[in-house]
Amino acid sequence: MSPMAENNLLLLGKDYPTYGVFDSFPVGERSAAAISVGSDVDSPSQRFKEDPLVPNEDALSVVDTDDWAGFAVADAHYGPESSHMLVERLHRIWLQIRPTDLQHFAQMFEFLRNGEPQLTRSETTLLAVAYDRASRTGFGLSIGDSSFVVVGQNQPPLTVNQRDMRFANADDRHSLARPRGFEFRAEPGDLLLTFTDGIDECHYRTPETSIQPADIAAVASGAGYDPLATVT
Repeated sequence: MSPMAENNLLLLGKDYPTYGVFDSFPVGERSAAAISVGSDVDSPSQRFKEDPLVPNEDALSVVDTDDWAGFAVADAHYGPESSHMLVERLHRIWLQIRPTDLQHFAQMFEFLRNGEPQLTRSETTLLAVAYDRASRTGFGLSIGDSSFVVVGQNQPPLTVNQRDMRFANADDRHSLARPRGFEFRAEPGDLLLTFTDGIDECHYRTPETSIQPADIAAVASGAGYDPLATVT
């Protein structure tokens, strides 16, 4: 079945390795996702790639139902194993269990650890967000420098999570035990954006010349705050 027909979507970077190609998909009626390895084959970030045949080490998950929505992104280096395994496992959990609160969400993180050694040095950022439509509130967990931004139509974009330089390893339960938690409120019509530093550091390690909050606001406004049009 096409991902366009589903209310959930899992995208793994190993399936999207071509430079200069940008893939975007609607998820249900109210969400969308996009993935790209980028266009700069000479980026300094190449030195962190484990396998030249798998240059895209990102992964993302979207689950969107009538009652709630879940979003997760991960940005690995030294191999895609950690980002792919952790996001894929979280996606499978979300399809069966809805996180009820921040503490419950943190317990889910602890059970993302792989049961078998990977024999890899792969490690990843991991950002996951859950939003309850009835209460208009949500919560999330963050490891590393990916971002969660609420874009309201009458206010500047608000970055909700605190970013840091930690990484999670799929073999190390301890690396998943203390993510940074956060809570937020979003009104109907607000956009909830999760993205890796490939957006706000698209010029590697120079965020000041990369995409800024004002750019995000302009894109969202120009897209009519439509999720698919925004990520496309």
